Order: sequence, then structure tokens, then C-alpha cells
Amino acid sequence: MKLSLPFLEKKENLSYFLVLILRHNKASAVIFEESAGTVKVINQVSESFKDSIEKAPDEELLTVLDKAISKAESVLPDNIETQKTIFGLKENWIEDNKIKKEYLGKLKKISEELGLIPIGFLITTEAIAHFLAIEEGAPVSAILAEIDRDYAATSLIRAGKIVEVKSSKIEGSPAETIDKLLKHFENVEVLPSRVIIFGADKDLTQEFIGHQWSKTLPFLHLPQIANLEQGFDAKAVLSGAASEMGFQVLGAAPTKPATSKTTEPAEENLEEEKHEGEIPEEQADVSEGQSPDFGFVKDKDIAKEVPPPIAAVIEEIPEELQIQVAESKPLSQNAAVILAGATSTLGKLLSTIKTSISKLKLPSSFPVGNKIIILPIGIVAILLLVFIFYLFGRHATVTLAINGQKISQEKNVAFVAGVPTDASKSIIQAQFQDVLENGSASTNATGTKDIGTPSKGTVTVFNSSTNSSRTIDAGTIITSSNDLKFTLDKSVTVASASGDFFSGTTPGKANVNVTAADIGTNFNLPSNTKFSFAADSSIAAKNDNPFSGGTKKNITVVSKDDIAKLESDLAKSLEQKAKDDIGKKTSGNMILLPVFISETLSNKSLDKNAGDEASKVTLKADVNYKSIVYSKSDLVSFAKDILKPSDNLVLDEGRISTDVKNIKVKSDNEVGTTLGISGFLVPKIDQSSLAKKISGKNIKDAQVILASISQISSTTIKITPNIPLLPKTLPAAGKIKFVINSNE
Repeated sequence: MKLSLPFLEKKENLSYFLVLILRHNKASAVIFEESAGTVKVINQVSESFKDSIEKAPDEELLTVLDKAISKAESVLPDNIETQKTIFGLKENWIEDNKIKKEYLGKLKKISEELGLIPIGFLITTEAIAHFLAIEEGAPVSAILAEIDRDYAATSLIRAGKIVEVKSSKIEGSPAETIDKLLKHFENVEVLPSRVIIFGADKDLTQEFIGHQWSKTLPFLHLPQIANLEQGFDAKAVLSGAASEMGFQVLGAAPTKPATSKTTEPAEENLEEEKHEGEIPEEQADVSEGQSPDFGFVKDKDIAKEVPPPIAAVIEEIPEELQIQVAESKPLSQNAAVILAGATSTLGKLLSTIKTSISKLKLPSSFPVGNKIIILPIGIVAILLLVFIFYLFGRHATVTLAINGQKISQEKNVAFVAGVPTDASKSIIQAQFQDVLENGSASTNATGTKDIGTPSKGTVTVFNSSTNSSRTIDAGTIITSSNDLKFTLDKSVTVASASGDFFSGTTPGKANVNVTAADIGTNFNLPSNTKFSFAADSSIAAKNDNPFSGGTKKNITVVSKDDIAKLESDLAKSLEQKAKDDIGKKTSGNMILLPVFISETLSNKSLDKNAGDEASKVTLKADVNYKSIVYSKSDLVSFAKDILKPSDNLVLDEGRISTDVKNIKVKSDNEVGTTLGISGFLVPKIDQSSLAKKISGKNIKDAQVILASISQISSTTIKITPNIPLLPKTLPAAGKIKFVINSNE
């Protein structure tokens, strides 16, 4: 007899929704599926604009969005398309909680052309802030840095709220751009010491960790850096939308947590064993590369609450349809994973039981009511799995704020290649790295000079000597009565004076051309101007006709100082690129000295030379940067010897900072510097003993125990996953991790 188990038969009524996230350089289409009260992401696709969404013409905008949506819908069953749409929008598209008119027109056209029914919208950055609060169990205070292809925006988040937003094109590196944007925040006394990056095509954690933040930025200490996983914004928008659409959030699928050198390690993902023939049918239809499930369970029928047709909605989306991030309190991600795993295991168990029972030859009189004996078995299986995980799968992170003592020391240090670090000899082992960068720089010319032509004319030279004639060489200088100098163009011979006592004497005379010794119109002398010869008073000269041709004007030229400035500007402009390139060549355990020990220019090419008339001058050249890298472990070892913590204090290794000055190259393998080292001394905490004391305690009792330790100023305890209805007690000591932050 074939046994019928109708409650095991799969009956699905599927609905599909679209989340459309519009960013500066790209758009993302996310498809999620609702079935039997559960929602899961089934595909996500991004497409880029040629320039930006604001500059994209309507044709390009529609093409890019249609492409993204079509690719995302490729996993859907035949003849099914998504229409119900939630928009994730940029902060500057919204004003007074409403979409600005110019962007509302764009959304109307998009919806009409692509056949979309808008349900509402969220601001993407607000959704991210809310989703982070859900994951971390408390409102977040941080700097949210959005990095797109050539665009960066930074949002200041205080207690989970977006306080201020600044954006610009990326100039230099993304970290430099965020640094500049932070300077424009108004009325900020202290910036949160946490930077969260999202949206970039690659992990920028190392770049931001290596960035030297401007000293004018009001950080209390060096900020922690976190990089959100790809697609985090889509999950955040979907989470916020689900809260408003009436879903009770049971938990999100595992997401890769924000990573940095100072954040908590990623939680371990639990993997389900997959056996051929045992995969539940409802889990088998997830294509490779698709996003994992979001475990949302709704408490009302969304299909009955879809807004009116497109023409009525998009003309002006009513406030009741404008989705705002709700204060929902979902479970942590791992709880959803465990429940999903338990459901999967139960499905496999029931499938096996169903197969086994169908093979049994049961008597026809087998009571129908006995079929439901399988249901308690499934419930027991779920409870058993949850209990086992409660005992062995949880872990806790305990953050301790400890009163620390800041200490600084300045010391003359030699960075030496190939010699081990030795604090007693003030030596730190170093490696010398160099990189060649090519670039150009331009500057305005600032030099000036006069140009023009000299005045010319003819003078008559008179010789009053009766004894002999006089020959005057070319180039001889004559001086006018108003002290202007002229030179003879050629040699001239003047006869001696003639005459007697009774008739008087007549001086000898001769004409010769002269040229002004300098340029200018003041050398254009009138006729009958008298001239004298410095070497001989017996000869003189006079012009019968005025001089002419003298001109003068002042022009801008390239000066030597301009060229020197260009060389300095070019070297500075390429420094960050040189640091980035050197950073790529060094391992993650190495630290780059923030100052280059030499910057040498070669293959210099100027489009104008010194003295050339020009308004601007451009220099192209290669710049060779030489730098020093040294290991973090060597720095910690050196700092411990220099700062000398006592028996009761230890150095907080995560907060050591250095300041380098007075760099002097002593040889090819040694550089001398004055090195300032700062750090925090914190009381020693026996973490192993402390973990044993609080293991098995509830959070309140554990905090009381921790508060009794005088050095600890405050504590935060996070248990993962946070399973509802079960006691919130700390796991075994080996599952407790301490994070220590020192207060100045």
C-alpha cells in the first residue's frame, strides 16, 4: 500500500521583488523571492555608467538599468518578470524625506519605460547604518566612506543617524579624498575613530590603514578601518525594506563581516553536508554565484498591499509608500544560518523517513492518524540541533575599555640594512626600497625682464687741439649732458684745430654714428645735445638731429625659481603614488617610513627655458624615490625597550605611533633619524583567568564581575549568535575573546 503524506508535499506560491540601487557610477539590480513566508535573494547584478548617473542621458540610463535587471532576472522561471520595485537612492536625491523633483522625473521615466511598480525608496547610506546596528547589536558611530569608480562620499554617523554628508571626485587616492572631505565637516569636535568603507571594487583596507591622516582632523586616536563586503548595500536596503513591508526578520544569511587590522575576526560559517538525493527540493534551486538567503518571514500578505499603478505612484510617491528604515530587531546572522541548517537537516530526515515508510508493507488497516508520529520526531530534531549549537556553537566578544597612560620618548635612531634591531645601540633593521615614477607639473611663470631696442643717431665730434689730429676707436663711450651713455659704431679721425691769434681757431670736426648703451625711449635725445669724452677734455660732440629708435617694454619670463618650484611640486605630487607602489612591493608585516630619504629627478624636459617669455611652464621628468621599510615586530620590540613598561603594565601594541624627523643619509645602507615613539601603557589583564570567571554567567552578572576590576572603565559584551528564548549566558572560556581598548 502506498502511504500518502500530504503535509510533506511541496506547494509553493512564489512572488518576486526587485531592489534597484542607484549609485554615482553604477546601478545594482537585486532579485528576491518570497515563498511560504520566507524571502531569499536569488541574484544580484551591477552595471556601470560611462560617466555618472547624473550625467547619463535618458537613453544610457534606461539601457544600463534594463541590462542589469535583465541579467538579474535570467535566473527566474520562464515568462516571469519582476515589477514590484524598491529603490535605493543617494543621499543628495532626497530632501525633507521626499525625492527631489528632478530625480522624481527620472524615476517616473525609468518605471514607465521598464514596466516597474515602485513600492517605495530608502536612502542607501541610512539603510547601511541601520543594518550595521542590527549586526552589531547597537547603533553605530563611524565614518562611512563610499568609494565608487571616480567618486567618493563620506557620511558622519552618530548613534546610528546620518549627521552630515560630503562628496567629491576622487583626487589622488581614495584615502586622500576622504581625508580632504572630512576637513569640510562643520562643528565637529571629535570624529569617530572608525572608518567603514563600502562600494569599492577591491578591498581598500590596507590603503586606508597606511594612510597618514591629517593632523588637523579631530581623531582621538588612529581610526580603525573596516571594509564591507561586495553587495552589503543591497542586503542593507533589502533588510530595511523588509522591516517596512511587514516582514518579521528572523535573521540574514551569513555575510562577510567588516574586516580590518583592529576589528573582530569573521565568524565561522557553518556548512551543510550535501549528499546526493538528500537535498531538499526547496533548497536545490539556487544557482552558483547567487546571493545567500535572507531569512525573512512576513506577517501579512504583501501582494494585497501593492501600491496603485505606476502613473499614480511615480508622479509623487506618497509618504506612506516612502520606505524608512524601521527599528526592527532581527536576530544575528549566524542564528539564521543555524535555523536554516536545522530546517535543512530536518528536511533530509523527513525525506528519509518518508522514503523508508513508503517501502514498508503496512497492513491496510494501519490507522491513518499514526502518520503524524513523524511530526514530533522533526520537532525533537530541531530542538536537539538548536540545543547542541547553544552549547558548543556560540562565542562571545568582550570589549574592555582600560584606563591607559600615554608615554612618549624621542631618540636618535639609525635604520640600518642587514643589521638586527638592537635598542641598546639605537638600531632598527631596515630594508631600502626605491621606485621610479613618471609625471609632469605646470606652474605660472613669475620672472620679469625688459625688452626693446636702443636709440641710434649721428654726432659731430669736435677736436679743439691745434697740435695734432685725433683718432677715436669704435666702442668708445660718450656721455650726454643728462648722463646717458652712447658708444661709437666705428672708429673716426678728427683733424686738429686751425687758425691764428688774430683770426681765432676753428676746431677740427668729423661725423660718426652712435648707439645707446641701453634700451628705452629716454635715449631718444633731441638735437643739439652735447656729449663729452671721459678720457680727453679737448674733444667733444654734439648731435645736429634728434636720436630715434629707442623702445622698451616689460614681459613675463620663466625664472630659475619657477623651475626649482616645478621640480619640488612634481616630486610632491607623485609621493602618494610612490608610497602606494612601494606598499604593493612590501609584505603586510612591514611599515613604510612616512618620509622618503631621497627624491631624485632625471630625464627632465622643460617646454620653456629660464629667461623665455611665457605665462606658464611645464616640466616632465622621472622621479626616483628611495624609502625605508621596517617590520612591525621590530618596532614593537624597540618600543618596549625604549618606553620600558613596568611589571604591572604592558604596552598596547595596537596603538604605537611614530614621528620621524631630521633624516640624514649616512651611507648606502644607513640612515640616521630622530624618532619619536608614542604608546599607551595599560594594566596587565589575565585574560585566561578572567574568561573562566565570567564563563556561564549571564551578561549582567559578567559585567558586574568585570566592573569590580579597578583598571576597567567600561565593558561591552556581544554573544553570537543571539538565539531568542534561550538564556543569554556566556559560553565556555575558550569561546570568549577579549578586545582591549586603552583610554588616554
